[in-house]
Amino acid sequence: TNVVALNRFTSDIVWISKGAGERPGYNQPQIIRLNNRSILVNFTAYQMMGHDTKTGELLWVHNQDNLKPEEHGPGKGDTHANTIIYDDGYIYYAEGDGNCGVKLKLSPDGTSIQEVWRNKEFDSFMGGIVKLGDHLYGGSAAKPEFKSINAGTGLIEKSLKIGSGAVIAADDMLYYYSTKGDFFLINADPINMEVVSKFKITKGTKEHFAHPVIHDGKLYVRHGNTLQAFQLKQ
Repeated sequence: TNVVALNRFTSDIVWISKGAGERPGYNQPQIIRLNNRSILVNFTAYQMMGHDTKTGELLWVHNQDNLKPEEHGPGKGDTHANTIIYDDGYIYYAEGDGNCGVKLKLSPDGTSIQEVWRNKEFDSFMGGIVKLGDHLYGGSAAKPEFKSINAGTGLIEKSLKIGSGAVIAADDMLYYYSTKGDFFLINADPINMEVVSKFKITKGTKEHFAHPVIHDGKLYVRHGNTLQAFQLKQ
């Protein structure tokens, strides 16, 4: 098996799909809801797949072709941790261990996809991406920076040399937790993007990899065995 749908009340199996016949790609799936169907989108080691949520039918696959098939193997181009973004007929993703930044057009009935652009410099590895208006925001891995990308053209508008990290957004502001433990507040102006303020996460252990969360005016940051909450609103 590769993708399995269960009845959440009874645990009965609804459907099983062999998908692309690959091991998982460490990916949290996303559901796209269209008028005629819903589509479950997730990654295996070298494919992004779209399944019909009711029937399990594999509607399409999108190959991660950055490596030749003979180069495939555990730990080699098979980690795709970022969830896709769907907006107004288009799928966006950034997978630094795969095709990097990509925009796909989804057909109205959800049965096919077409690549619109690809940007190798938009290579977030596991820090996620966000879309605000006509721009995407996220960190890069090969060149550790924070970037704004024009969602229409796929071109980078602005880069900040603040390292790789995880991004979320709230109230038209960007919150960025770098892998070096720096936490940044960034204005969401894609052209004139700049750091508004920053502080250091000093408590906790080991890697700064966890995604931050904002809820009810509070920012939650986990670092290893320590969880901290910061007041954002009075």
